[in-house]
Amino acid sequence: MKEIVIIHENDEWLVPLRAEFKQRGVTATEWFLDEGVVPFTESPADAIYYNRMSASSHTRGHRFAPELTKAVLTWLQSFQRTVVNNTQTLALEVCKLSQYAALQRAGLQVPKTHAVVGEQHLVAAAQAFNQWPLIVKPNRGGKGLGVQRFDNLQELQDYLARADSETPLDGTWLLQEYIAPQQPFITRAEFIGQQFLYTVQVNTEDGFELCPADNCSIEERFCPTDQSSEKFTISHHFDDHPIIGKLEAFLRQSNIDVAGIEFIENAEGELFVYDVNTNTNYNQGAEQRAEVPATGMGALADYLIGLAKTS
Repeated sequence: MKEIVIIHENDEWLVPLRAEFKQRGVTATEWFLDEGVVPFTESPADAIYYNRMSASSHTRGHRFAPELTKAVLTWLQSFQRTVVNNTQTLALEVCKLSQYAALQRAGLQVPKTHAVVGEQHLVAAAQAFNQWPLIVKPNRGGKGLGVQRFDNLQELQDYLARADSETPLDGTWLLQEYIAPQQPFITRAEFIGQQFLYTVQVNTEDGFELCPADNCSIEERFCPTDQSSEKFTISHHFDDHPIIGKLEAFLRQSNIDVAGIEFIENAEGELFVYDVNTNTNYNQGAEQRAEVPATGMGALADYLIGLAKTS
């Protein structure tokens, strides 16, 4: 069996995965990437490399972790090493417009979206967008951070005049139509090995910070994802819906192995896919309440162990 190497920049997110490996008698190697050296012309170990780098790494002080990870994954792939969530996946993780283009190619509907670089252009861009309410969010954010809803132009102008408004990390804002949901929740579909696992409904009444990790409350004061929270609920509503097959096809086309994909249903029953999370987490509280046959981290550990045994 080959070594399993987990590439990451957030130790807390690995706690439940370590436990699942331990139950199976396996110890994975953890490779923390923040700064370092890539020995590009040297041969890397022949192992299974699982990329868990996040677009939100800068919120934990790891500003260049995705850039370093891109260099590392490029190195690994140049030596034909097995990489779960490769460089193509990482490119989608840090660019929502790239996600939307790939989703549209797979026949999935995304919200009307415009990109804006330069804060001075936001007001004019919103006027040209001419659809209220609208959502303004960073192209590179993570965990729903920085997502704002504005019901009219004056609200947007007031926000931009505030001293605490922040420029997105890559300088790119997205103007996006607000999808009025049929019910006050979004749906997140989890996939492992490009295969559907389950969907979880996420209540959105308290805001947009929707990272499902059980430990997000450690880092984000307003992240209501502790295990006792009722915000996350495993649902079977979309188990047999055609969107699941389309999302699996999208993952195959985009070479994404592991992901949580978020979509919303409007009042007319139309589904809009708006976010692809390739560094996915799972809420153990929701899994325990639903008594799912396979937990997310357990299924992930089994997938990686299977690759290690057969690659």
